[in-house]
Amino acid sequence: MAKRKKASKVQKRAKLRRGNSAKRGKARKAAKAAKATKRTVARAKPKRASVKKVARKVKQPVAAAVETVAVEVIEQPAPGVITVTESVETRKAS
Repeated sequence: MAKRKKASKVQKRAKLRRGNSAKRGKARKAAKAAKATKRTVARAKPKRASVKKVARKVKQPVAAAVETVAVEVIEQPAPGVITVTESVETRKAS
């Protein structure tokens, strides 16, 4: 088998982890002394901003349209005789 090259003693930049190596954690760094100013804690995932729900508008019932039809029929069955027939019909349009 080929010999492995020795790593240089110079500090290298951290490379992007790939595959299963991403699951391995890094060692923790030593904590520095706490300063007087308190820092805000960074959360892993920020909470979603709550959205005010708008009340849905209620549809008002639409008044049904009413149709009125008036028909007049004028007939002259014989000379001098006139017949007038009138009919009125009212209905709701759907």
